[in-house]
Amino acid sequence: MKYGINFQNQIDICSINHGVCVLTLVQYETIDESNIELLQSKLNHYLVYILDGQLEEEEPHKHSLPKRIELTIGHSPTELLTDFINQLVPVLESENIGFVLNSE
Repeated sequence: MKYGINFQNQIDICSINHGVCVLTLVQYETIDESNIELLQSKLNHYLVYILDGQLEEEEPHKHSLPKRIELTIGHSPTELLTDFINQLVPVLESENIGFVLNSE
């Protein structure tokens, strides 16, 4: 399977980790001005997947668990990405969805 923001209509990884339903977006290319909108669009897809019932329909055993979105990147976060995440987290928290950034 191919991962990242260039594959917009898929969830990269959906797993259960310590009782939490974790939806992971794996992105190796640097997030910058040229592709931040693709990241936003892909994360919107993740939100719709969770909030509009598709997760419940496809993975009913995961639906009742707490939810977390994890962004795994293969580089240090850019200032642009950090600012984006700082705006994103309160939106996710308002929907009771956690967020974690994993960077190498």
